[in-house]
Amino acid sequence: MWSSQSEHHTRLRRRALTSPAAVAACSIAGFVLSSCVSGPLRTFRTGVEHSDSGGSRVTNQNTLVELGVQERIGSDVEYRLNDTYAQSTQWFGGTAGDTRDETTLHRPTLDVELESGPLTWTQTYRMQEDRSLIDSGADNRLLRKDVLQKVDWLPDELPQVTAWLAYRTVEDRYSVEQTRLESQLQVSQTIEPYSYEFGARDEITDDLGTDVESTRTERRARGTYDERHFDDRLSTTLSVFVTERETLLDVPAGSSPSVQVTPVQGFSDVDLTPQISNLTANPALIDFNTAAPSGVDIGGFATGGQLFWNMAVELPPGGAVDFVQLKTAAPVPANFVNQFSFSVWSSTDNTFWTPVQNSAAFVYDTVNQHFRLTIPRVTARYLKIVNTASPAAAPSVLVTELEILRAAGSGSSTRSRSEEQLQSGTATLSWRVSDTLSVGYDLLAQSADADSDGTTTRDETRLDNGVWGAWTPRREFSANLRAAVQRVEDDILNDEQLVNLIGVLTYRPLETLDIDLSYNDTSRSVDGDDDVQTHVAQILTTAQLLPTLRGELVFERNQLEDFTNSRDISRWISSAALVAELTRQVEWTLRARNDDAEVTGLGAAGIPDPSEERYESTLLYRPTEQFIAEYELEWIDGSAGDGLDQRLRLDWIPFADGAIDLQLDFDRTRTESFSDTQVDRYRGRARYSLDSHTYLEFQYAQEQPDTGPSTELMLLSFHFNA
Repeated sequence: MWSSQSEHHTRLRRRALTSPAAVAACSIAGFVLSSCVSGPLRTFRTGVEHSDSGGSRVTNQNTLVELGVQERIGSDVEYRLNDTYAQSTQWFGGTAGDTRDETTLHRPTLDVELESGPLTWTQTYRMQEDRSLIDSGADNRLLRKDVLQKVDWLPDELPQVTAWLAYRTVEDRYSVEQTRLESQLQVSQTIEPYSYEFGARDEITDDLGTDVESTRTERRARGTYDERHFDDRLSTTLSVFVTERETLLDVPAGSSPSVQVTPVQGFSDVDLTPQISNLTANPALIDFNTAAPSGVDIGGFATGGQLFWNMAVELPPGGAVDFVQLKTAAPVPANFVNQFSFSVWSSTDNTFWTPVQNSAAFVYDTVNQHFRLTIPRVTARYLKIVNTASPAAAPSVLVTELEILRAAGSGSSTRSRSEEQLQSGTATLSWRVSDTLSVGYDLLAQSADADSDGTTTRDETRLDNGVWGAWTPRREFSANLRAAVQRVEDDILNDEQLVNLIGVLTYRPLETLDIDLSYNDTSRSVDGDDDVQTHVAQILTTAQLLPTLRGELVFERNQLEDFTNSRDISRWISSAALVAELTRQVEWTLRARNDDAEVTGLGAAGIPDPSEERYESTLLYRPTEQFIAEYELEWIDGSAGDGLDQRLRLDWIPFADGAIDLQLDFDRTRTESFSDTQVDRYRGRARYSLDSHTYLEFQYAQEQPDTGPSTELMLLSFHFNA
């Protein structure tokens, strides 16, 4: 909900560690767990949260306790014992009556580690027991057990070996009964200038409830040669990669489980015009790591969530999609689930998008922690999901993974097999001709094959290569140029060729003036016919006009020609900014941006005008290191509507020791479109730190639209972390 603090606030908090007030608080607050407490207690946190939205009232009481003991027995044996207990109770009141739900989680773990020279053996046991008491439903108990055996052999100047075997069981009282056995082996070694790595992974999952068994195997190998020659003037790197994957499903007659499709890449961006948008790459959405702390927050406004997250994937050739799953970092409370909504879009170029479903049907799986969307079958190159609604009072809902699935086949099938092979090689060569000139060449050659039940779904050969040069004749001048060609041949889908030219010139005639000129030309052809061409030219100038005044000026010409869909976009973009230090305490920033665009051609129907005007003013007032006030105004005029956004933020540490920290936020968003709307949001936080480990916090948030119910949230919490 809150952005990170400035460095001077961090320093002030550190002073609180040794302040007399903190020492006194630690000694007199006997009822509070703080750093005065010794022993196995690692974390204690408890809080009460109340939200009121229209006629609905929700009160949450949460408690978390973490215990931990770590001890080395002798010089070779160490054990770590940890236990986490979390309890959550939710009272929900509305027109349909009052309900009370309760959830408890118990997660003990034990790790024993034995070291003997380069050999380390680790034995891990984990248990997860979740119990849900639903007011209007059944009492359910989910039990998961994990046993892990791991061996690391890391000798000097010899192969490094890591191997582990993991066994998991999951069951509840009603519908879940699964077992999983996973084994992995990894061997690596570096003998300069050579290095290699080999990995093997096998996983067997048996769903006893549905009698479905899944077997997955993966083999990967890498070899690299990296050498420097002629006094490091010549650098050469060669690498070879091989990956093989196989998935086998054994299912009873009448069942049709889904098969996961591996995306080529992932994207995400907040975009209010999903019909036309270029999304930014986000590899974390498809890295198969559902526990990653970073992700996309689609939760309520009070926890920093945002609407209109565009979460997308590029599909492999022939990759049909029937289901999409949004994995969440934590379970979504049941009373909030049905208040979310999602739209689904497809595209051939990550620019123009066609709606697949404006409101996709979904269910939320609490056990596996994912939204599962059922959609009409999609075979387009790109697919994205947009969160179009979420309850304002919802907690943080962090999407950590975007999973794409297709139906495995007809109900009469009893066995389904999919295989994928990927072989690739890379080469880079760079030559420092002189102190002012360097040139280079890079190459990627790749072959990818995949089939499902004997039917080839991918037969791709890819060749990417490019040359580049960097020239710096004088300190004031530098030039960079790169030309690249990408050729993809696929007997199943189509052949593609991508040609790209990038040039950048930088000129710095004065210490206070920078001028950058850049040009980017990209053209793509499919099966020998022109598909899309993009031309972008930009001039960027930054200058220190006065000791207290900085300026920036940007001009850009952007053209996109879509031959396949008979439509073009032409843009003239200009922007300017001034940052003025009016006094030592006051800084004022002005920004203006004009995007004058035109969409033409037979295929332009239904594409919104991307033209936009944007004006921003930010006033920053910092009279002391303990107080910051920031006021922002932003006027937007675009196809999504016109409106003025306002934001006021106060950040105040009343005392020099940093024991008390106050934050106040206000922002107003006004949109003038088919109907005028205005939303006011208020946020406040007060934190009292007893010492570096312990604090008491109160939060308040309110969202007040001019139409519809307002939402009010209050949270009181206590936190201790050793």
